[in-house]
Amino acid sequence: MRIPHLLLVVLSISLNLQSFTLSMAADPPAKPKVAVFPLGGNASANLKERVGFSFRAKLDREGSYEPIPGPTINDLVGDKVITQATTIDVLKPIVDDEKPVVYIWGELNDAGGGQTIKINILDTRESNAKPHEISKTISDPTELRFVVEQALETIKGIKAFSHPTETSVTNDPESLRLWAKNPNLVTDPNFRQSEQWTTLYLAEKYAPPIGDKLPPVDKVVILRLSESGHEAHNVLAMNLSRECAENNGMACLCDFIRIEPNTRYRLQFKYKSDGPSLHVFVKGYTMGPSAVSKETVKREVYKRQVPPSGATGGKWVTIIDDLNPQNPTWPVQFLRVDLYAYLSPGVVMFDDVQLKAVGAKTQNLKDEAIPAPRKPE
Repeated sequence: MRIPHLLLVVLSISLNLQSFTLSMAADPPAKPKVAVFPLGGNASANLKERVGFSFRAKLDREGSYEPIPGPTINDLVGDKVITQATTIDVLKPIVDDEKPVVYIWGELNDAGGGQTIKINILDTRESNAKPHEISKTISDPTELRFVVEQALETIKGIKAFSHPTETSVTNDPESLRLWAKNPNLVTDPNFRQSEQWTTLYLAEKYAPPIGDKLPPVDKVVILRLSESGHEAHNVLAMNLSRECAENNGMACLCDFIRIEPNTRYRLQFKYKSDGPSLHVFVKGYTMGPSAVSKETVKREVYKRQVPPSGATGGKWVTIIDDLNPQNPTWPVQFLRVDLYAYLSPGVVMFDDVQLKAVGAKTQNLKDEAIPAPRKPE
């Protein structure tokens, strides 16, 4: 009688061990950790904390990495002041027990009514790892989200962020009818006139000149393009260096477009890229008081990010996107198409930019990343 009982005990232990082993094998591997240090600089402590929180929240939501919690890293840093100039030799001992593989640190400074953020990102898994410096200008609160995402997208394994707050395109019969019928609101969709477009790069602001050669590095031109099988026509061409692509990127905006309230609009354009990625925006403006005077000016109160796209392998690609311009406080009265390229160096060209009304507004949105601006007192 004892032998069967002993066998049952041994069998039970064996099964439990096998179950434990299988359970351990099923546990997912630990995610690599990221240390986001408190930012230095002269911006307000509240805004700096918001930026740090945004980095950690987006890393956590993206799912590939585990950010060290804010309270934990604040306790570890203590009263030490960390700036962009702080070296990795100083940072590593602070978080050594957490064993992060990616370090993010830098500073946020007030500058001309906005902020300038300078961030170092170091991935210790890279051979001969060195910090990648990213410098961006934040001219209004709506840009904070995009600046953080563009910085995080430089980390290995992080996919491009998307914002499903608006349905990209709804090809209902009425919108297709109105697209075929309604006029294009972009005044110079085929880049015939230099003065209808404005290039922005760092402190540079200029109308892109018209020419028959590709632009110099970090410049934009309206190029007279001749391609086999196609009639010669003008396109907008940008030539991004690595420094430009990995920091501010380059933009070219159309003139202001007056729009109607409670209306859905559709953007369509063609592009060809041998490297740079696109983060095209449609920006919305209202007439309101200036931040520095009592003058009434156009103030940005809306921003639609067209789903990002990358290199095209030598082919022209057509992008279509719908938008429902709105803001919880201000009426959106004007739009501008912002052709923006970044991330990788190379040449990108744009053609046939169209914006048309395609019916009544289809969505009422609440985007928590875009706070409602205060009404003037």
